[in-house]
Amino acid sequence: MRIIIVNDNAVVSGGATKCALLSAEHLANDGHEVHYLSGFTEIDPYFASRRNIHFHTVGETQERMDIPRLIQMAYSRPAYEKLQQILELGDAKNTIVHTHLWKTGTSPSVVNAALDCGAKLICSFHDYHVACPQGQFFNKQTNQICTLRPGSLPCLVSHCTDTRTILPKWAEVYRWAVQRGKAGMPGKVHHFGVFSQKSVDVFGQYLPKNAKLHMMRYPIQAVAEPRVDVTKNRAIVFSGRLSLEKDPKIFVEAAKKIGAEIRILGDGPLMQAMKDIGYEKATFAGWLNGEQVLEEMKHARAMAITSIWYEVNPLAPIEALGRGIPVIASDCTATKYEIVEGETGFAYQAHNVDDLADKMHLLLDDATADRMSRAAYDRFWSDPPTPEAHTKRLIEIYEEMLAE
Repeated sequence: MRIIIVNDNAVVSGGATKCALLSAEHLANDGHEVHYLSGFTEIDPYFASRRNIHFHTVGETQERMDIPRLIQMAYSRPAYEKLQQILELGDAKNTIVHTHLWKTGTSPSVVNAALDCGAKLICSFHDYHVACPQGQFFNKQTNQICTLRPGSLPCLVSHCTDTRTILPKWAEVYRWAVQRGKAGMPGKVHHFGVFSQKSVDVFGQYLPKNAKLHMMRYPIQAVAEPRVDVTKNRAIVFSGRLSLEKDPKIFVEAAKKIGAEIRILGDGPLMQAMKDIGYEKATFAGWLNGEQVLEEMKHARAMAITSIWYEVNPLAPIEALGRGIPVIASDCTATKYEIVEGETGFAYQAHNVDDLADKMHLLLDDATADRMSRAAYDRFWSDPPTPEAHTKRLIEIYEEMLAE
């Protein structure tokens, strides 16, 4: 099978790119002809050493996404031409083109490139740009989930970005209009890869009526190590960017209410504000790479996901469950559906510091923490979302597409 994976970059910087690269590696290991088109020139050293993956780049260099750059990348002609060149290397009509991120390095021009050549196309969604100009359905001025209809007059005049003026928002609206018009996303696309029912609930109404949604799980590089004995650990951890939509301050405030020990793994604009709360049982690790986060997990009692936007499906809590670490998640995230309420974790009401504190307090009890740890570990390993399982699911989808 011939597969072309398209993503903005080829350096692991988040769950979406990691998903794209891992799928390329394992599809190639299974003997398929795999091409990977990245917008940017840099390639992750590990994946660059995989000789059975054919890497191609549009030739972009990492640049700040200012307004001129946002407009320029609304429709990249070089990305369109590069993908067509790769498609012409083989039989386009028997080729799968699988897109992931396309905002900063490739653009939705790749949709037209694939369809114009007659290739089979599937687009996976790791955010909400398919429907929302800003990509999050979240107003960063009010710190609230946005319920405005995308592209409506109230949407157009709403200053929802974290910028000083509304101009960057209008640049995003321009990109969104080009995406839906000239690029034909999502109108021209039939197959979509989705990673949580939560995301489907949010953007499903904005997809074509004949859209075919393929549910899949993120590939997790999980090793079946012994379960973490959480009763020996005291700290509840937070892992992620310290930004408004993640609402990390509520984590410190809730811990302070109950006197719980906490550990913050990550960095971002709210770091100082969190430190200014002045809670002596809160420690800050700063930014950590994937391996360092997994090492920190060995010393965690539980993990808290405090996002106040419709986060698609963060990887950290899934990895935590695989280590036997219970998870507490806000009720507006997809993580809520990764846990079994009261068995492997708890959901709490977003923005409600008292509810979060109550759920954290329950896990300070050794018997409760141990019971939930065992259940989380057993449930995860009964059907682990490994790269191999992800690849098997992809092949099922691709074969179905080719048979149409």
